[in-house]
Amino acid sequence: MKRALSLLALIAFGSTALAAPVPASNLLVNGSFEGTTVANGGWVNVGTTPGWTWLAGPGTGFEIRNNIAGKAQDGLNYIELDTNGNTTIGQYLDNLSAGARYELSFWYAPREFQAASTNGVQAFWNGVQLGATLSGLGGSGNEWTEYRFSLTAQAGRNLLSFASTGASDSLGGNLDNVSLHRVPEPGSLALTFAALAGCLLLPRSLRKQAEARRAQALAAALAAPVPTRR
Repeated sequence: MKRALSLLALIAFGSTALAAPVPASNLLVNGSFEGTTVANGGWVNVGTTPGWTWLAGPGTGFEIRNNIAGKAQDGLNYIELDTNGNTTIGQYLDNLSAGARYELSFWYAPREFQAASTNGVQAFWNGVQLGATLSGLGGSGNEWTEYRFSLTAQAGRNLLSFASTGASDSLGGNLDNVSLHRVPEPGSLALTFAALAGCLLLPRSLRKQAEARRAQALAAALAAPVPTRR
């Protein structure tokens, strides 16, 4: 009974895992922009931070903020891409598997109290835009929304990048908590759970064989003539 319950639990777990794979650790460096120290209530204009680098202007850098004009979605820091002009930043990835599927997620918020026309942000994978331009009217503080995209890695180097769009006026949309995870192949998961299920079933089948042999021995003993006492 315990083995049957264990097998049922394994099958239930396997079905859940196949439907919603548990992601591995973030493949991006410094996805929440915590790699640069910024004082509470302050901001810095930088050209690089661990994992990320300036790619294009006219802006000469990007802002990393800590609890100013809104709070971060994750940790302390978040970034704005229009610091002294629209800016594009990116992160290169050299160790992805060609043809493998990955899931990208990130959080966007329009800058508070600013029109949608200045809050645009675009995401790119190897130079191809992902979805539509993100924008919106800014309210009080940062109103974060998560976005997810399914990606396929190319051979060699891959590039994830973000660009501010709209009015290049030092006021723009915000970005935080960027993550990239490999999506496990369903076939691999199915084989793994099948192997685990087999480990549970094998001892049970061997036990049945032993029970059958014991039953045969008992039947033979009962069928043998009983010696009489003299």
